Amino acid sequence: MDRPDHSNDLLATGALMSAASAVRAGGGCLELWSQRVPPLVRLAAELDEHREGASQERDAIEGRVREEMMALARESAEIVMREIRRGLEDLDTFTRSEDQGPAGAARPYRAKP
Repeated sequence: MDRPDHSNDLLATGALMSAASAVRAGGGCLELWSQRVPPLVRLAAELDEHREGASQERDAIEGRVREEMMALARESAEIVMREIRRGLEDLDTFTRSEDQGPAGAARPYRAKP
């Protein structure tokens, strides 16, 4: 065995890349929430004001609150998934050995055409 074991280096790099991805995802979500939550809070306050008002108007506001919350959740999930993909690409790039070349090693499984 003339090749040294780099599993500890791979583990450390993976841990750092995971942490970096988590920080980027958290920062992206925090920025999104800082923009989108204040209008959502105002809408929720408006709903509270119409608590005893007309049922049709209250239902319309409830629908808007729900739609805004779902949109915020979807956009947050997209930010997280984008950062996870970026982290995986970075990990692959930083841990690829020189003898694998830019295309990487052959897949250990068969990919469907």
